[in-house]
Amino acid sequence: MILADDNFVTIVEAVKQGRSIYENIRKAIHFLIATNIGEIVTIFAGLLLGMNSPLLAIQLLWINLVTDSIPAIALGLESGDKDIMNRKPKDARKGIFADGLWGKIIVEGTMLGVLTLLIFSFGSKFYGLEIRKNYGICNIRIN
Repeated sequence: MILADDNFVTIVEAVKQGRSIYENIRKAIHFLIATNIGEIVTIFAGLLLGMNSPLLAIQLLWINLVTDSIPAIALGLESGDKDIMNRKPKDARKGIFADGLWGKIIVEGTMLGVLTLLIFSFGSKFYGLEIRKNYGICNIRIN
């Protein structure tokens, strides 16, 4: 840290900003990895269960470019918690995935994938599914 002045309030604000940035990075990583694990579970389990392709390539691109990146940016720009300075400092030896973050990510990602497969199965059973392979477009046919 480089001190530009002799005011200790500047140091407190710098620490506060650093803690907020760290928490926002954790939130964005948590969200992005959990949703990507959900996509992997959806595709992999769908193939193992012999389903038609639950997600097409264009749908995966849409999920990754639009529905993942915009919320992750919002999480990264979120203002810090009011009580962030009342928390104990982070242990420098602990990584960003410490304190059970990996477990949360895996559970949430698996839940996303399983729920996506359940909803896909429900929709294709009750409404039908037609895939035109030459265009790569998924049309839902209502019976």
